[in-house]
Amino acid sequence: MRAPDFSDQELVAGLAAAAAELGEPLTVGAYDAWQRARDAASPALVIRRFGSWTQACSRADVATNTTRSTSRRWSDDEVVAIVATYLGSPGSTGTFADYSAWAKAQEDAPSGATLRQRFPWAEVKDRAERMRGA
Repeated sequence: MRAPDFSDQELVAGLAAAAAELGEPLTVGAYDAWQRARDAASPALVIRRFGSWTQACSRADVATNTTRSTSRRWSDDEVVAIVATYLGSPGSTGTFADYSAWAKAQEDAPSGATLRQRFPWAEVKDRAERMRGA
């Protein structure tokens, strides 16, 4: 199934609509939940198109939380190590959705949305499996 095509204007309009409904600052997590119930672009697509969540929201004239950057809170190697820990955890299915649920239960793990800003799931999972020697 091919992902729908969205113009830059449609992406910006989606961000503005989400912010109007959810309030500002608009977080990736809040937008992610909002877009799943609508015919809107995924946060990953928005970030890829505009380079970052902050840049995308800036284009839509939507405020973002600028007090800290979660995208660089962890180094790439730390993200891979965290995913390796997830893959080795009891009951891990190895899916992105399962990782996202697991990350929410952890004290210090990047959310699924944050992880997607850094790596495609297949890439980080492959790197983590190699790290684990699987």
